Amino acid sequence: MALLGQIRKRSIFLIIVIGMALFAFVISGVFTSNGGFGANEPIGEINGEEIDYETFNMMVEQAQVSYGLNVLNAVNLAWEQGIKNQALLQELDKLGIDAGKNQLEQIISTDQSIVLNPLFQNEIGLFDFAKFSSYISQLRSTNPNLYNQWKFQEQNIISLAKQKIYFDLIKSSVIHTDVESNIQYHLENDKVNIEYLRIPYDIIPDSIIQVKDSEILSYMKNNPDNYEKGEFRKVEYVFIPDIASSLDENNLRSDLEQLRDGFSQLNAVSNTIEDIAGFKDVKDYAEFIEIYSDVSWDSVYQTQQDIKGDFSDILFGLRKGEVFGPYKDGNTFKISRMIDKKRDGNLNKVLIADVVKEIIPSNESSNNNYRKASQAEFDANNDLPLNSSDSSLFVDSFESFENFDSGLPGIINSRQVIKWLYEDQTREGNVKRFSLNEGYLVAKALSFNKKSLPNVNEVRDEVSNILLKEKKFDFFEKKYKGSSDIGLISKDYMIELERATAVTQNDPILVGAGNEPYIIGSSFSLDVNETSKILKGNNGIYLVRLLSKEIADDISIGEAISNSMSDREIERISTLIPEVLESKAEIIDNRSLYY
Repeated sequence: MALLGQIRKRSIFLIIVIGMALFAFVISGVFTSNGGFGANEPIGEINGEEIDYETFNMMVEQAQVSYGLNVLNAVNLAWEQGIKNQALLQELDKLGIDAGKNQLEQIISTDQSIVLNPLFQNEIGLFDFAKFSSYISQLRSTNPNLYNQWKFQEQNIISLAKQKIYFDLIKSSVIHTDVESNIQYHLENDKVNIEYLRIPYDIIPDSIIQVKDSEILSYMKNNPDNYEKGEFRKVEYVFIPDIASSLDENNLRSDLEQLRDGFSQLNAVSNTIEDIAGFKDVKDYAEFIEIYSDVSWDSVYQTQQDIKGDFSDILFGLRKGEVFGPYKDGNTFKISRMIDKKRDGNLNKVLIADVVKEIIPSNESSNNNYRKASQAEFDANNDLPLNSSDSSLFVDSFESFENFDSGLPGIINSRQVIKWLYEDQTREGNVKRFSLNEGYLVAKALSFNKKSLPNVNEVRDEVSNILLKEKKFDFFEKKYKGSSDIGLISKDYMIELERATAVTQNDPILVGAGNEPYIIGSSFSLDVNETSKILKGNNGIYLVRLLSKEIADDISIGEAISNSMSDREIERISTLIPEVLESKAEIIDNRSLYY
């Protein structure tokens, strides 16, 4: 029974065995309702398979615990990882890939904590899978609950084994011929030494080049993947923080002055007026703090470095019994009294007692803030600007491209605004007031937009910069009519020639100019002392003269090079396949209904 104790201590120990990056049940079919967990409405579907909410929520909670994520980030992590893995498992089922005892044994045998456990070793100290299997079989009668947990984990391991078979098949099909390996070898080892002239694009004045709006629009149409905006919903809003007014702060300061100096109050028992000693004179300051402070007293001696805030020097320098304040410290007002000072080793320490009052809005201020929000809602419902009754309100807007956006930028707890924006009954022009943690927000749904290209003004600078480079290159090429007189052009622009040595096509970097694969590739096509035509680079216009070229000696390409290339390709494919399967999958996302 020793292993049972280990299992309990290590929780779901086989999750660690298989070493998954997220959580084990993401791997197996229990991500979908076929796993038999809850009967709730699905949180989504992938290729017709419903995703069980209860199981998904377990994944979210585990992500929060394991990675310290907030709810929305945990939901996103669980969703993205789960969808990728489920799409992959569906593909394995289509291909008929399955795993059995041998694959299960292979994976379990990789965990040293199991392999080295004496319970599962034979007479000569080697791991015996039969003993492990026998132990699991005994659990059916001795501990059914733990046995069921194991069966659940067993499915996870089988799923992992299926994936291993799948990727092993891919690995066996990824080979590089000697020709391909030889090409890669020369890309990495052939070298050139060049002399080049780089004319930065900004040397040619923008003023002599004209970029028309029609050209910007045409460029976007020709490159829609880079510029097309997906479907989005636009909302405008005002936020009215529920904060204390300056009058509230002044009143709070006055109250603390009375607490500091003393005050009179009616004794409800004796029906007489009695004088209350102030904080600066009271003997039992701990009791005084307990009665009048919003924060309990922490009787800990502090060094000067321990005292935070703008008044640390003043507080540390108080004489014993001296009181300072009221003063503002963050979202509180304080009065502080020096209780004691002492020398602790080589450090001076002080004991300070504080009466702390949080700065909160009065009922009058809160009512006024509520009225502002209600008025903004009324105005918006009557087609008036949100700030028409109060010009001090700042009207902001947000374009939401995803119904699971976390909220409005900079507004805490505003996820509910996004949920409202995507509700079926919400229409363009609808207005709603929200009570948030820190105030009120009034939102108006402005527009629901389909896929479209952005307005020219939104991308003018970016696209103009691209088109300017092309036009400047055309201008330069026409000016010199294909001339390759590198010396003449160098004098015209008073730019010195530069040199680059031992440059390869595998690492096409020009020091001081950056990544220039086209320029480096062109230099390899030149003969020694030949000058290129005018070339358009990423970071300027070039002319290149080849000084020398070093072609690496052909070698018998060994397996090491081919294997290295294959390994890189397998790694790339292994990452790419789940992404491709996900992109092709039919996915219904209902997360916004739950979170």
